[in-house]
Amino acid sequence: MLRSLLRAGAAGAFALLLSPAVPAAAPPAGIAYDEILRVVVNATPPPPGNFQADLAALSAPQAVAASPTPAPKKRGISLGNIAGALAGGGDVAGAVAGNLISNAVENSLSASLGSQFGAFAASARSFLTPHLMRYAYWNGWERVDDPSAQTATIRKCDAGQVIHLDLAAKTYTVYDPSAEPTPAPPPPRAQRGRAQPAADPAQPGTAVVSLTETTRALGAQLLESIKTTGYDTATTVATSGSTGSCRNGGATIETVQYLSALPRPTVNSCPVRRPPLPTTAGEAVTPPSGGCRPSFTATRSGPTPPASRLALYSLLTFGAGAGATPAPQPSGSAGGLGFLTERGNLKTLGSADAALFAPPPGFTKLTP
Repeated sequence: MLRSLLRAGAAGAFALLLSPAVPAAAPPAGIAYDEILRVVVNATPPPPGNFQADLAALSAPQAVAASPTPAPKKRGISLGNIAGALAGGGDVAGAVAGNLISNAVENSLSASLGSQFGAFAASARSFLTPHLMRYAYWNGWERVDDPSAQTATIRKCDAGQVIHLDLAAKTYTVYDPSAEPTPAPPPPRAQRGRAQPAADPAQPGTAVVSLTETTRALGAQLLESIKTTGYDTATTVATSGSTGSCRNGGATIETVQYLSALPRPTVNSCPVRRPPLPTTAGEAVTPPSGGCRPSFTATRSGPTPPASRLALYSLLTFGAGAGATPAPQPSGSAGGLGFLTERGNLKTLGSADAALFAPPPGFTKLTP
């Protein structure tokens, strides 16, 4: 449904609702941390504060079996298959949620992944198993390590360098920031047993779209020996009075975040890249094209989570429908499609760590 929803200025209205205007923060002091990413499908996600246990499980032989996300039972499972399985019901709200989930998965997991993930987004199966990444920031530079792939990417865009390291082969390649290679998108998904959604008609249409966001504070919690503050936000999109290419329906997105007082790291002069997994409703939605021209109303209630803060726990969950009033639920409930990001092992970096942001001695330079 958001194919017909967020266009002709709608994206701006959505962004204003979800992201209050806050001046961009200056590059923070050097920091490094580990990050665990996973997709949670109709299962109970790990709770806040479980980072070390989840990290230990990644290196255990039974890590896949112990994952709270069950392994897919069908061969050739795709991002679209997951979206279709979660929508269900065949009613308008279910179809809307199906389109929303499908769009979010395709946009956030396939087309928008950074090149350090390689074929990580080739199938949903890859995300159903937790994946470890390591990040380091200093002097406005970034280093991202993928331990399982034995690769790393160093971004020093203000120096005109993006360095790809093959840690196994001990080689590296230097690219211009504007020419950093990205992985080829996965092949178009095949829909089985589920009709393809009809394309939006070319003729314009009208509708009334209500965007409602309700936030409740979850209180303070110590994560990784760092004080965080939790927020549970429910975002509801409801469309009514549709004509032409617009369609009635609704969808819900719930965001649970535990934010530290640490600034979210930034990288000097680099192109803006979406995060590997969406952590807020605004990151999950991309304005599509089409003929629907809706009018908007937007309301917000509850506390506003601070912007530009490093989240140590982020859980974004899509629901199959929307009620008149969003009602945030406690973190840990099963059901829906969830994107979970956990961060831990934080440490401060300084000038003594500058070698992290250069090819190691003995590595061979390759020509792009």
